[in-house]
Amino acid sequence: MPIRLADNSIIYSSGVGTVVFNPVIGGKAFQPVEFTRVLHVPSLQNNLLSCLYLTKHKGFEIRIDSHQMDFNHDGRTLFCAPIGSTNCAHLSGSTEPPSELANWVSTLPLTLSLWHRRCCHHNVADITKMHKEGLVTGMTFGSSTKPDIVCEPCLAGKMHSNPFPSSASRATQPLELVHFDLHGPLPVATREGYRYWMTFIDDATSHRAAMQLKRKSDAFDAFKTYKAFAENHFQRKMKEFQDDKGGEYMSKAFIKFTDECGIHRRHSTRNRPEQNGVAERANRTMAEDISAMLFEAKLPPSLWGEALTAQIHVWNCLPTSTLKGMTPHEAWFKHKPDVSHLRVWGCLAYVFIQKDKRRSLQPHMEQCVFVGYPSGYKGWKFYNPSTKKYIISEQAELRTHIPWPCKVYSNITS
Repeated sequence: MPIRLADNSIIYSSGVGTVVFNPVIGGKAFQPVEFTRVLHVPSLQNNLLSCLYLTKHKGFEIRIDSHQMDFNHDGRTLFCAPIGSTNCAHLSGSTEPPSELANWVSTLPLTLSLWHRRCCHHNVADITKMHKEGLVTGMTFGSSTKPDIVCEPCLAGKMHSNPFPSSASRATQPLELVHFDLHGPLPVATREGYRYWMTFIDDATSHRAAMQLKRKSDAFDAFKTYKAFAENHFQRKMKEFQDDKGGEYMSKAFIKFTDECGIHRRHSTRNRPEQNGVAERANRTMAEDISAMLFEAKLPPSLWGEALTAQIHVWNCLPTSTLKGMTPHEAWFKHKPDVSHLRVWGCLAYVFIQKDKRRSLQPHMEQCVFVGYPSGYKGWKFYNPSTKKYIISEQAELRTHIPWPCKVYSNITS
């Protein structure tokens, strides 16, 4: 974007990103602060901080005396800038080295409430636990502000939620026991025509996977796909699975296939869904989270498939009571998950248009909706309501602070 200098000349930025700053106040290190919408301007010889932008758009109050500038937010000083003999003020502290995802932009400051929303409205206790115990990487807090006691999207999606009884015994090795359950039909189909989803939960690692189905009869193909994926990942065979003895699992072809593979089958008894409680509880949690996500984003139910994929991605990075000292992601992949890329699902995003995709004088960005984390890409997934197309990009600015509903959503129909 163009930048006008004091001599009335204009220079241009070549990129936008995020900078994490570690402030020092009175000789003591304070909590890191994340500066967003930082422009990379190679033509400038100095780094500049816009005080007017912080006060007008980020809710800062700036106090200046003869020795120092204090930058206050929510009644406390987040960072300061001592004034030198040349009447120039320089921030006291240091910046963290940029990561390979330098183009990914978030909001300021990083609070527990924001991480609650980024984690698809997972409970605050688990989010606090994963930060304190170092279960993930990339999670920083720029403010200690406690979240609001009442989260309206959580009430919309989870009110009157009751837990299922849990089993006392667990598998000790991956694929010893896998829980299955089919959810649906959903009242609204996705844009691709899906009305069901099938959940797979490995008992030993608590790792979840889900596949969207158009018909209940597609459950057999979904099972074979998951079986091939999981067995190839662990280089071991599936031994047993638990289901509710639904008709989709009891076809002759399904039974013959599991018999030939030597897979033992466990069924819950009639009208006792609690016996398949792991999968039943998981599907209920997923449905509640998806409802909360759609409610907050003011998006139509037809995007439940994108919300489901994002919820599964996030949930595997969160702590669970069935695992001690690690997340399902770490139990499955043998390394801690990095959550620095998580953003609030359904928010407005300005996605960069690559040079070969636009003509001269055309805009360099397009307004989209953030809908998830595509597998196999170092980037995000977006939906453009105008073109009705999905976009995968790592260069975007996400505006989680814009009040709902945003005008860009008016073009999305259910």
